[in-house]
Amino acid sequence: MRPLKAILAMMLLGAILVISGCSQDSSDSNQAFPNKSLKLIVSYSPGGGTDTQARIIAKYAKKYLGQDMIVVNKPGGGGQVGWNYFSNVKKNGYILSAYNLPHIITQPMAYDTYSTDDFEPIVNWGYDPTVFAVKKNSPFKTLSDVIQYAKEHPGSVTIGHSGKYVGQHMAILQLEEAAGIDLKAIAFKGASKATASLLGGHIDVVSGNLSGMHRRNDDVRILAVASEKRHHFEPDVPTFKELGYPSVIMSTDRGIAAVKGTPKPIIKKLEHMFHQLLQDKQFQKEMKKAGADLMIMKRDEVMKVFERRTKKYEELLKTIHAK
Repeated sequence: MRPLKAILAMMLLGAILVISGCSQDSSDSNQAFPNKSLKLIVSYSPGGGTDTQARIIAKYAKKYLGQDMIVVNKPGGGGQVGWNYFSNVKKNGYILSAYNLPHIITQPMAYDTYSTDDFEPIVNWGYDPTVFAVKKNSPFKTLSDVIQYAKEHPGSVTIGHSGKYVGQHMAILQLEEAAGIDLKAIAFKGASKATASLLGGHIDVVSGNLSGMHRRNDDVRILAVASEKRHHFEPDVPTFKELGYPSVIMSTDRGIAAVKGTPKPIIKKLEHMFHQLLQDKQFQKEMKKAGADLMIMKRDEVMKVFERRTKKYEELLKTIHAK
């Protein structure tokens, strides 16, 4: 029996050492993170607001993360293609995603798709109010012109946006409800595609981001901005609220998330690194030049925003005529 006991004791000791080694390896892995390049999923096409700003962040990544960060575009379905992909990536912190609010909250309310719970927010970097814009030579000079024409010709005014139940689409639904009009909304694979369609004369109006339209000031006329107050980038542009539609308040807020299940030490490390990056003065200058309005929040703040916005958008989708 003694040899058997000795063998069992040795097996038990070996198991303990293996478990201890795995635990140590995991700890070392977290300590060494990141030790290779990272990927940042952008669920929209190149050239749009999220892509433009994400690429500026990627430019500064090596300085603060110690590794390169590569932007990977996965457009389609108003963001669903990229975020569905992201929800199934390895939980090791090397594949991150840019998130857009309200998109990642409102889309799961309307579709059988990824869940908001798939996102572990790390930092929020920006705030981008929704605007309605037309070509410079458009016969629509004001928002009132669009609304009046839409009342006289229901369903004839075409308005592009970057996907169903993203912020820009939600603003269209808000205005239709508030003004009692019916617009012909057309979804594109990202803001850059919608803008290209506007400039090509294929649609009448675009519901887009202020940052994108601000960069196109020579080509477009912004009719209204969906913020509480006039924005400092476009101080001469009235708000929907000023024009008699106080319920039309919408923006795209952007940040970076890891997938649910990523080890907490890695999330904490990423939060610290990205927060340092967002404070970089040169980075902030580049973002301002790109028309990006910064709204920097750490993880705890963003999680509270997620919770608060979820309740808000649940109520909103009940009251507007979602179609």
